[in-house]
Amino acid sequence: MGAIVGTVRRLPRRLPEGLADIVWLVLVLRVGLSLVGVVLFIGGGLPEPCNRDLILNPWIRLPQLDNQGIGFPLVGVWQHWDACWYSKIAYNGYEAGVPSTAFFPLLPLLMAVGSNVLGGDVNLAALVINGIALVAALFGLRQLVLQDFNAETADRAVVYQAVFPVAFFFFAPFTEALFLAGCVWALLGARRRNWLLAAFAAFLAAFTRPVGLVLILPLGWEALMALRAQWRVTRRIGWRDAVPFAAAAAPLVAYGGYIAFTAAVGEPYVVAYTVFLGHPSILRLPWEAFAVAWDQVVVVHDVVTLLNLAVIVLFIGLFLAGLRRLPVSYSLLVFTSLVAILIRDPLYPLMSATRYCIVLFPCFVVLALAGRRPRFHTAWLALSILFLGLLTTLALQGLFIA
Repeated sequence: MGAIVGTVRRLPRRLPEGLADIVWLVLVLRVGLSLVGVVLFIGGGLPEPCNRDLILNPWIRLPQLDNQGIGFPLVGVWQHWDACWYSKIAYNGYEAGVPSTAFFPLLPLLMAVGSNVLGGDVNLAALVINGIALVAALFGLRQLVLQDFNAETADRAVVYQAVFPVAFFFFAPFTEALFLAGCVWALLGARRRNWLLAAFAAFLAAFTRPVGLVLILPLGWEALMALRAQWRVTRRIGWRDAVPFAAAAAPLVAYGGYIAFTAAVGEPYVVAYTVFLGHPSILRLPWEAFAVAWDQVVVVHDVVTLLNLAVIVLFIGLFLAGLRRLPVSYSLLVFTSLVAILIRDPLYPLMSATRYCIVLFPCFVVLALAGRRPRFHTAWLALSILFLGLLTTLALQGLFIA
């Protein structure tokens, strides 16, 4: 008994600073966005889960659908687009003859595991997993910003990240929350010279989405800075000094491992991605992406493309503003991510650019620095929450906000 009491006494008496506030923030947003779904459900006319995917995709077996009872307004309304693929993979695994290997495995794997304690509902499991991942991401972001700035800036960065107009993707069965958590903790580990943490988090990020490869450059930079500091102190370099560079290579290991896995199961990733895309996967010059998107806006009057274009321009501006104010590794992460967004050739011009930009947390640090001015803070927060509600409504009603 004495040993048990001693163990209890050694447990922390309170949560780490800021964690309780972040948990409350995520819970409030979860409840608020769920209420949007419930209100729209009561009003009627919401599309069924995976309504477009059931028509467009050559699925042999359907994913599990939450389209009955209370499960529909609370869970099923979020099940569209990529979320349908993740639920399908979690429920049926990677099937031959279906281009599901175009989607990386961490989220569906966690969904399958989590569903075992949630009555077998992989879609509900995704919402729970992403809630936990978002708490971890925002808490890690606060710790990261505190290393270079004050607590007020860290808190603003967390809030701005959480209520950005397309932040509903953090709460839906998509990979944004998991990927953000992986990126934040990878950079936090590298900045603290905790290379095991950096490697583990970077591996998970790259196991979540292929663009996780962008972590190689910022982690490599931090590894180089650690090596330079070591040389200045000891004037010696040993084999142990290669550990940081091994951590920087973790995303490549995850990516290569998944590519090898897909080749073994008979649906190579590159082939599946090409089938899913509907045309050969090619690259384009960044300015070509702007030209094509602008034509789409002018000729077709595509509002979603206009949104993607506006967000890309905003984040490029934030990247440039942060060059002289943020650590170099922050800027390297944003730069490589923006290039990755602009050089791909998606189904539609700049498709999903808004979704890919919301994980670029250094840009929210730049916004947080600007938020020291009360008028900017109030205006930005009000606009973010307003557009978050509006875009969430449109997304749940079936508009492809991506």
